[in-house]
Amino acid sequence: MARKATKDGRTTKRKRERGRPRLIAEQAAAYGVTVPNDPGASERFLSPNEIGKILSVTGEAVKQWIYHRRLPAVKLANGYWKVKVADFEAFLKARYEVARRRIVVTDSKAGELTDVVEVIQRLGHQPVVAHNYADALLKALDHHPALFIINLSLAEVEPWKLAEKLRNTKALRNAPILLLADNNLSDAAAERALSLSAQGFLKRPAGKTVLENEVKRILERAL
Repeated sequence: MARKATKDGRTTKRKRERGRPRLIAEQAAAYGVTVPNDPGASERFLSPNEIGKILSVTGEAVKQWIYHRRLPAVKLANGYWKVKVADFEAFLKARYEVARRRIVVTDSKAGELTDVVEVIQRLGHQPVVAHNYADALLKALDHHPALFIINLSLAEVEPWKLAEKLRNTKALRNAPILLLADNNLSDAAAERALSLSAQGFLKRPAGKTVLENEVKRILERAL
């Protein structure tokens, strides 16, 4: 605890300044959000619309997090919601802690695999490469990845069998799947992908920017 000297030489305890959370100080003003005076962490609140501005999403999207109990909030008598700044900070911390996610990639084509791995690393995530069905399943169970990128063109991976196994494994069934292939999907393959709730499909070579945007889109929706 910091101390300050008085005129007679004695020292008294000085409370540390109760600074606003970094989020409020550094981000809120930039988005036009009015920061409340500093009444104490337990009394600072933000509306869903203010949070939406900070995170570049709609207020309705924030309400969905509230409805699904991902973000604690208080409902007022007039029907509006308010979120404690402290709870929002905890929500952001949890969001950032999972920002570096494991992504299992099934592939064996060295050049294209390098591109996929590079994109994953550039986004700040951790690629976990598997070269066949057994390897992919073992690594999936070990790492509980946030996303599977499965190359349908590789017989050794047994891609459809792998996707079906993931969907039938309780610990893995909700993880998103991004399918890659050297050709467009046939109608039958498209129906199969739909039945397995695959979140995306890209025809190779898709390009790094396209792949990066698709991975970001899927992970953001999975929050």
